[in-house]
Amino acid sequence: MAEKKINFKSKYVKMSLAIFCAGLGLLLCYYILYNTNDVRNILSEINSILTPFYMGIILAYLLCPIYNVTLRCVYRRNRGRFKTYSRDYKLARLVASLVTMLFLLGICIGFIMLIVPELINSIVGLIGDIPAFVDKISSWIDKNIVENYEMATMLHGKVDSIFQKLLEWGQKNVLPGAEAILSGVSVGIVGTFSAVINIFVALVICVYILNSKEIFQAQGKKLILAAFSKKKADEIFEFGRICNDIFGGFISGKLIDSLIIGIICFVAMSLLGLPMAVLISVVVGLTNIIPFFGPFIGAIPSIILLLFIDPWAALKFGIMVIVLQQIDGNIIGPKILGKTTKLASFWVMFAILVGGGLFGFAGMILGVPTMAVIYVYLSRVINGRLRTKDMPTGTEVYEDFSKYCIDKEDIFGKEACVPIGGTEKETPKQEH
Repeated sequence: MAEKKINFKSKYVKMSLAIFCAGLGLLLCYYILYNTNDVRNILSEINSILTPFYMGIILAYLLCPIYNVTLRCVYRRNRGRFKTYSRDYKLARLVASLVTMLFLLGICIGFIMLIVPELINSIVGLIGDIPAFVDKISSWIDKNIVENYEMATMLHGKVDSIFQKLLEWGQKNVLPGAEAILSGVSVGIVGTFSAVINIFVALVICVYILNSKEIFQAQGKKLILAAFSKKKADEIFEFGRICNDIFGGFISGKLIDSLIIGIICFVAMSLLGLPMAVLISVVVGLTNIIPFFGPFIGAIPSIILLLFIDPWAALKFGIMVIVLQQIDGNIIGPKILGKTTKLASFWVMFAILVGGGLFGFAGMILGVPTMAVIYVYLSRVINGRLRTKDMPTGTEVYEDFSKYCIDKEDIFGKEACVPIGGTEKETPKQEH
C-alpha cells in the first residue's frame, strides 16, 4: 500500500503548522522570561564565538570598493593572456586580494608610524607634568592652609583620622585583593592573545568573503526566489539595495568625514599652539564617527585634560571645537554624506540614544542608518495609504501656521495650500 503524501497546501495542514509554531513560540518566550541569565550567558558565548565573523564581514564590506576596482582593472589588462578567461579571472582575484590586504596593512602601519609615537610623547609629557601639578597644589596648600594657623589646627585632627581610615581600608581591602589583581592581569594577557587570534581569523574570513561574495549573493537569490513569490522576492531584493545604499553611504561617508575632521583639528591645534595636538585630534576624529553627539563626546574629556595643563588652552580648544562642529555639521558632513539618511535631527538623536542604550557604541553608529531604513518604509506605507484616499503626501500640506498668523503659501508656495481632502498629481517637494 502506497504511503499517502502530506498536502501542505491543505488549510488543515497550514492550521496545524500555525498552531505548532505558535505553541513553540510561547514555550520559547516562557523559557527566555524565566531563564534570563542563562539565555544572556548563552547569547554572550555565541557572540564571542562569532566575533571574528563580525569583524571579517565589516572589513570585507569596507574594503569591497578597493577589491572591485583592482579586480576590474587587472582582468581588463590581462584578459586573453592565458588559455582560458577563467584563469584570467582567478589571477585577477588573487591580485585583488593581495592589493586589498596590502592596502589595509599600509593603513595600519601608517597609523602606527604617524600616530602612535606622537601619542606616546603626549602621554609621557602628560605624566611628566604631574609633578609640576602636584607642586602647584602643594604650594596652594602651604599658602592657604599651612600658613593659616586656625585652618591648620582645624584640619590637623581630621587629616590624621582620614589617614588612619585609609590605612585600615588598605589593609582590609587592597592587600587581600592582590590575588584578584594578579588574576585580572593574567585574564588581560589571555584576552589580548585571544584578540590577536580573532583579528587574524577575521582577516582570513575577510579575504574569503571578498572572493566568494558573488557566490553568496547568488545562493541568497536562489533561496529567496525558491521560498517566496516573484513579487515578494523583488521586494526583498529592493530592501537589500536600500539597506546597502543607506548603510554603505553612511558608514563610508562618516569614516571619510571623521578623517577630515581629525586632520583639521590637528592643523587648528598646531596653529593655536595647543598641547597634545595629536592625542586630542585622534580622540576627536574617532568620536566624530558617532553622529550628533560625537564631537562633544570627544571634546569634553579633552577639555578636562587641558584644564590640568593650561586653562587658557582649554578655553581656546573649547571655542575651536564649537567652530569645528559647526563647519562639520553645515558644510563638510552634508557634502560628504549628502542625503544618505534623509532624517531630521530629532530622529537622528532618537536613533543614537536608543541604539546606544541597547547595543552600546555600535548601536550609536548603526542606529542612524537603521532608523533611516525604517523611516523609508514607514513613509512608503503612510504615503501609499494617503494616495489610496486621494490625499496629498507632502508633509508641508498638513502643517498649521495659523497660530502665528502666517500664510503657508509665503513659506512653501501654492502647492502647500492644497486642501487636505483634495488630490495631487505629484508631490512637489521632498517627502519628510
